[in-house]
Amino acid sequence: MTASSERLSEVSRLAGLLADQVLEAQTLGRLVLDQQIRALLDAALLLGDYNVPLPPLLTQIVYEIDAETGRMAETDAVEQAEAKSMAWLLRPFQGRKGP
Repeated sequence: MTASSERLSEVSRLAGLLADQVLEAQTLGRLVLDQQIRALLDAALLLGDYNVPLPPLLTQIVYEIDAETGRMAETDAVEQAEAKSMAWLLRPFQGRKGP
């Protein structure tokens, strides 16, 4: 094993441990820090760049984040559509001053 593959193996191992801690915190309703999520995503990107398989728990977290991001994007799109509809409905009242 070369030094870089040993380092990548260590990144994978540590990412797996952190993923375990994050999932346990979620299960117990404890706070998960943004830095923890960022560290996991950084590890996933690094491992992916070197074609190193992600630890299973890290894969699970990445999929959960991806799904949550998709749901947030859908919610934003719906809210924007509703705001545009409301603006369109209120269009006749624009420019009017109170009674």
